Amino acid sequence: MALHDPVREEELVKAEPAKGSFRVHRDAYRSAEVFQREKELIFGKCWLYLGHDTELQKKGDFHSRRVGGRDLIFIRDKKGEVRAHYNSCTHRAAKVCRERSGNARNFTCPYHGWVFSSEGGLVSQNAQTGYAEGINEDGHLDLRPVERLEEYRGFWFVNYNPNAISLYDYLDGARDQIDALMDHTEGKQIILSGEHTYSIRANYKLLCENSYDGYHLFPVHASYFDYLRDQLAGTPGEGLIDKTLASYNTAGAARALGNGHAVLDSFVPTGRPVAQWLPSMGMGTKAEIEARYDSLVRRLGEERAKYIAETQKNLVIFPNLVINDILSVTVRVIEPESHEKIRVTAWAMGPDDESEELRALRLDNFVSFLGPAGFGSPDDIEMLEICQDAADHTPIEWSEISKGFGRAGDPLYAEGPPDDEVQMQAYWTMWDSVMRRINTLEVK
Repeated sequence: MALHDPVREEELVKAEPAKGSFRVHRDAYRSAEVFQREKELIFGKCWLYLGHDTELQKKGDFHSRRVGGRDLIFIRDKKGEVRAHYNSCTHRAAKVCRERSGNARNFTCPYHGWVFSSEGGLVSQNAQTGYAEGINEDGHLDLRPVERLEEYRGFWFVNYNPNAISLYDYLDGARDQIDALMDHTEGKQIILSGEHTYSIRANYKLLCENSYDGYHLFPVHASYFDYLRDQLAGTPGEGLIDKTLASYNTAGAARALGNGHAVLDSFVPTGRPVAQWLPSMGMGTKAEIEARYDSLVRRLGEERAKYIAETQKNLVIFPNLVINDILSVTVRVIEPESHEKIRVTAWAMGPDDESEELRALRLDNFVSFLGPAGFGSPDDIEMLEICQDAADHTPIEWSEISKGFGRAGDPLYAEGPPDDEVQMQAYWTMWDSVMRRINTLEVK
């Protein structure tokens, strides 16, 4: 438990550009009361990732998911339209869908047998008598749809505020990052089968911070860089790791993209299945990867192709979606279960037109670094849990997140070297604005 009662809302973030100081009160991580306000203001009014279009390949395909603390059914109905229903029977509240995924024409409530179509309409009340004729003429007994459901390039989001700004406007500069991801291939980017799901005893914002924090890379993940050195030993890439480490903070950037979104652009010589070949990836993949780079140049031009192929991108879309376009592509949702516990779900993404050999390499990368037992995730999880533990059990009130602060006029669009903290300052600036109701994210 926190050692202190939560401070007032307006005191949770202190930004003093003249002093170069940006601080966050630790009650933002450790207070159950703050978390309750977040459920209303952050998760009740921001756009939240639901799933990708390619997860619903056929009519009737569905996934049941908890999004922002609310249980939903993500489905492609029998007409081929994507829908999102609240997963609760309108009779007595039971979940009508208890499977995590599948294909269905209808959903039958397990309690009293009410039946609902894939479009959400009430089909049967499993009773011949007792109900007034036409009781559902106004549709109030149909499955309730979410207030807002919109997509950008196949990424579907929900918003529980009917007056919210459009998803397009909300994504702001993050749209360009999604474009860069979806333009990897002339074919289609798809969510690959399987997922990682695991829990961490930490506040969800600690993992958001960590996901695009270039400052912790070398202290925390030293063993991973030792592994890369071993992989490149005896190849033309030998010595590349130490050269990269020496120049890390002069290449790439941390960039805020508006509305609390931000990306870490960096250069780490791991190779990238999208279009950057290294000898450690094997000669069998060289021709295909180089052909993919040529395709990028032909379609998008040399500058854009180089950015897509060579730059590792860790994108956080406020408040809890992470897209790691690094060794492979990981789409990761951080679902808070309390102020000090999160459930992480991650999916691999890749082109539908790549070879089996390149797909195997991609999936190996998906597991080997950001997988729950990979090189990166266990290190990060340990750091997050000791951060949470110390925040909960010490009287220190403020965390200092000031590296690079004060150079930009607007923290929501700041930019700095890859080991700065401007991306986190952008996140917390947005968080503070929404929590204090300065930015309601509503159409005016």
